[in-house]
Amino acid sequence: MVEANQQRVLRDDTAVNVAGLLKGQTGAARVYRLVLDGFAIDDEMSAREIEGELRLTRLGEGILAGVEAAGVVPMECVRCLREYDQPFEVAFDEEYRQMVDLRTGVDLDDGEADDEGFSRIDENHELDLREPLRQEILVALPMRPDCGEACPGPDVLEVGGEDEDEAVDERLAALASLLPDERARKIG
Repeated sequence: MVEANQQRVLRDDTAVNVAGLLKGQTGAARVYRLVLDGFAIDDEMSAREIEGELRLTRLGEGILAGVEAAGVVPMECVRCLREYDQPFEVAFDEEYRQMVDLRTGVDLDDGEADDEGFSRIDENHELDLREPLRQEILVALPMRPDCGEACPGPDVLEVGGEDEDEAVDERLAALASLLPDERARKIG
């Protein structure tokens, strides 16, 4: 057992060897401090400065991983198109099941792992948090990211015309030629 001043740290890695925990009794637990400097979410986006806690609890047929984490993802504001740091927080539980018996090496995979909603502990007795963490971060991010109330917004252009109903944005004035003649005269 690790003493209080020797906290387990999972640094810049999402895979944990759980062979020792699998040998333990049901209910046995281990706690890790999670520290990820960088974490790829997809081809274009990465999270950084992720810190949190990972709690692994031995179940009858596997391990329950409880994760609480926070970090930032650089995103582009939909209003001003500037990059800003979007903070996020996630908290989730993921069940992992053994696919190989720890003592005998016998394959325990009966083909239902993909259907039952749990993840796998691989043949090296490691569970990997990468995919569930990636999915939870994606869900935690806003669909329409904006940099907040201090956002300057898009550049405002002056519109022409004396009457607000007849005002035309200069960027769209060329489209007036596509309208029927009487509407084009009102706009132009």
